[in-house]
Amino acid sequence: MDNILATTTLYKNYQLAIPKVIRSQFKELNSKDTVIDWFINEENEIIIKPRKKVSLEDVIGIIEDDDPRNAVELKRSLYK
Repeated sequence: MDNILATTTLYKNYQLAIPKVIRSQFKELNSKDTVIDWFINEENEIIIKPRKKVSLEDVIGIIEDDDPRNAVELKRSLYK
């Protein structure tokens, strides 16, 4: 069995507080744009993994499009 590093309480509305000893080891937990993913593994154990929330800036440029577009021509085609 693993050694317990910290414990926390499940509060009203199923809220949890991340213990300070854990937050201090993982800097990404101190950011407001952090998301916690929850998993259940094959041994039926709960695994939590923090990650950065995906922002619009992260997504821009992922999809490449080889079709050139001309905004002026597209607007003119609306009024034909």
